[in-house]
Amino acid sequence: MRILIATGIFKPEPGGPATYSAELAKRLHTSGHNVALITYSNIAWHELDMGYQFHITRIVRSGGKLRNYFNYFREVYRQMKDKDVIYTLDWFSAGLPVMIAAWLGKKKYIVRVGGGYIWEKYLAQGRPPITLTEFYERKKYRRYWIMFVLIRMVLHRAAHVVFNSDEQRELYEKYYKLPPSKTSTIFNPVPESKLGTLVKTYKNDYTNRDKEIVFVGRFIKMKNVESAVKAFAKLTDPTFKLVLIGEGPTEPILRNLVRELRLEDRVEFIPTMAQKDLYRRIANCSYFILPSWTDISPNQIYECMAFGIPFLLTQENYLSINKYNFLKIDPKSVDDIAEKMNRLLDPKQYAAFVESLSHISVTNSWSHVVLEHLKLFHEYS
Repeated sequence: MRILIATGIFKPEPGGPATYSAELAKRLHTSGHNVALITYSNIAWHELDMGYQFHITRIVRSGGKLRNYFNYFREVYRQMKDKDVIYTLDWFSAGLPVMIAAWLGKKKYIVRVGGGYIWEKYLAQGRPPITLTEFYERKKYRRYWIMFVLIRMVLHRAAHVVFNSDEQRELYEKYYKLPPSKTSTIFNPVPESKLGTLVKTYKNDYTNRDKEIVFVGRFIKMKNVESAVKAFAKLTDPTFKLVLIGEGPTEPILRNLVRELRLEDRVEFIPTMAQKDLYRRIANCSYFILPSWTDISPNQIYECMAFGIPFLLTQENYLSINKYNFLKIDPKSVDDIAEKMNRLLDPKQYAAFVESLSHISVTNSWSHVVLEHLKLFHEYS
């Protein structure tokens, strides 16, 4: 099968879509399929591209957005002619060009939804923070009616719409008026054997962890890192460090907050690092924190589970493990985050939390994810 994957970002940029598109394309290629990938990029070629056997086209961001969209559309239109499947992992910056190219070329396309584009824009503009569900329930999307209508067009014109959680699928079916017959859920993969090898290499006994609380992700409003920093200032044990790994537009705000709270010696900023080094850092930390306003099926939590690392996770996360009882934090309350962070300083409560997490079992291999995609692709090719 000849497959064209369209994505908004790709490695080495941080973020779930960049990692997901790379792994999916690689595994489809090794399964014997002809795969090509198109992405936006700051450069026309990256040395990482040499490590992939599938064809990568980088559309260099230059000039205004309309020019970028046109260049992306032109490349999609050029490459799609001999493809059996067009699969976009983005429903706006790549989704719009894909929709137009597919319409002109009379081709079907499938779109995968894994975030909240308008909601994230709302948060980035400094609006009062709310969860993704609240954003739609309170009709805040109406402020962005042009974007909302365009996204609805991309979703409605698609042959099929894929989600990575049932909760978001049901939310979008309601507000974007999507017929359930053209939607489905392909859950994110859970780390498997390769990660297991790293666990054996790096994992410490939980009674001998580094005194580090780790956050990994983009520094954007949606991730709510400011609340984690404010909560950390209330930690009762001053020997702990908060390690913030990532990059993004809110980094200057975070650094200024750290200075205001006089936490310069206890909060460490680390740029995005290689996956192996990142796993080593996580595997040896005391616990992981993800305080996002909403985080849609964050795969980092499954990685923590593979390492046996406790985590403080936001309440609205759409993970399948929510049916289990474990510690979650309220992103709206710095005091609640601080209370949960301090609770895990108690050795008995920490051990009890580790024990409770050991009873949570989730399996969804990359092999299964690829098979689910191929089944879908064959249906619409």
